[in-house]
Amino acid sequence: MRQTRTRRSKFVKSLLALPTLFVLAFVVVPVANILGRTFEDISLSLLRSSAIHQVIWFTTWQAVASTMVALALAAPIAFCVANFKFKGQRLLTSLTSIPFILPSIVVGIAFLGILPGSMHRTAFALIIAHAYFNFGFAARTIGNRWLQIHPHLDDAARILGASPAKLFSTVTLPILRRSIVNTSLIVFTLSFTSYGVVRMLGGPARSTIETEIYFRAMQLGDVSGAVLLSIVQILLVGLLFLISTRFGSRDSRRVSTPTVSRQKRIDSTKNRTVIALVGLGAIGFTVLPLLAILNKSLRTSKGFTLEGWRLVVSSNELWRGLSTSFIYAFGALIIAVLLATIAATAAVYDENTAGLVGVLTSLPIVVSSVSIGLGVLITFDTPPFDWRGSQLMLPLAHAMIALPLAVRMITPVLQGIPASLRQASSVLGATTWQTWRTIDLPIIRRTIVSAAAICAAVSLGEFGASSFLVRQSNETLPVLISRLLSRPGDILQTQAFALSVILVLFSAGIIFVIDSSEDFSPAKRTANNA
Repeated sequence: MRQTRTRRSKFVKSLLALPTLFVLAFVVVPVANILGRTFEDISLSLLRSSAIHQVIWFTTWQAVASTMVALALAAPIAFCVANFKFKGQRLLTSLTSIPFILPSIVVGIAFLGILPGSMHRTAFALIIAHAYFNFGFAARTIGNRWLQIHPHLDDAARILGASPAKLFSTVTLPILRRSIVNTSLIVFTLSFTSYGVVRMLGGPARSTIETEIYFRAMQLGDVSGAVLLSIVQILLVGLLFLISTRFGSRDSRRVSTPTVSRQKRIDSTKNRTVIALVGLGAIGFTVLPLLAILNKSLRTSKGFTLEGWRLVVSSNELWRGLSTSFIYAFGALIIAVLLATIAATAAVYDENTAGLVGVLTSLPIVVSSVSIGLGVLITFDTPPFDWRGSQLMLPLAHAMIALPLAVRMITPVLQGIPASLRQASSVLGATTWQTWRTIDLPIIRRTIVSAAAICAAVSLGEFGASSFLVRQSNETLPVLISRLLSRPGDILQTQAFALSVILVLFSAGIIFVIDSSEDFSPAKRTANNA
């Protein structure tokens, strides 16, 4: 047995070399490089600027407000899904999951289409767009944790005379508290570091730290100021990540799946009415912005037209953007899934390396996509690594951004495989590689497909790092959409919305792939994330 553990330990260490090298090369070194190059030029006086104070304050309070609205929208959905069985339940969970998979720039465009022009540059527009982006994720995360509460606890409370309100406050809420806190931290972080939504709906008066980093680096040429703001953001997000990890590790020890389902048939007209109102409201809130994108792709100020779609089909420039984005997405998913599978296997096969894997694969979360793009741009701009025009830079950057999601999808499934299967394989003389290939791989195959789909969606919709790294000859869809929207002309606008429809359809396909994968457990993924 000791020989088996030694052989497995060597196998794990050899596995970790590849993801470690990639994260160091394309996350750690670029960030360290921008700090080292500009440290002497950084003036802390920037942090004393009232304009910067306003940016930091607005970034923070709009993220808090966005989180509160997202949770308020998610709570009724989580309650219905966790406690009742009803027709259309899978449709409800699938549809409300689509916004979280959508590219952030598409979410911004959706609310450009549905909100009146007077609200496009307001805090309300940003808050409602961020809530739309995150409410489905929050509902799915909290709902799946709610499903893990044993129904016998509810029955015991009712027998003791607890009212529904008392039952929720004394039994359900204490169990859900950590999941709610962790989900809130994740939603807050996503709203705090949002880039595409703010670029579309914010404007100069509604700038956040993320957009200010881009503005200072790319338009003002103030790289040192951008770096300083990036440091502030990394410190704040890093602190939130540590809090989230602490709560998550505590909560994960409590998670268990009851043998009896807590979902029950609808037994009263009141419950049926509540579920109908919640379901229709959630579906309407999800679908209306998407229909607004479709409507905008078919209309100009002069009325209905298919000209935008005709140009999308016939324009070489737009076809080049489509093909470039899908090629980059394919490259990113190959890199990210390979690294994620290796990292997840290393974490499961050797508990001593689990902490290291967690830190490595979480760095792209702590370091925002804009900071990654800025760091890569500065690091790889001189010989012997002058890769500014290289076709590999964007897939690599996208892969690093998608890596944490892929790891968090694959790891729980690997952890769920009984250790006795691997031990039996070793006793029969199988090597560690043979054990993984014959035991683990067949079980996680569908999860790998789901992870690949998520990585492709991340790459197709990534806007932050792409804003720094893309060139006009190889523009991705989000960058191309942003450029079209920034130019005057109704036809150009319809083209941008038509391209957004394509991204929406692809995102809906991603949800279908994930929900149809029998081995992919949303409960496991969300419990691990939260």
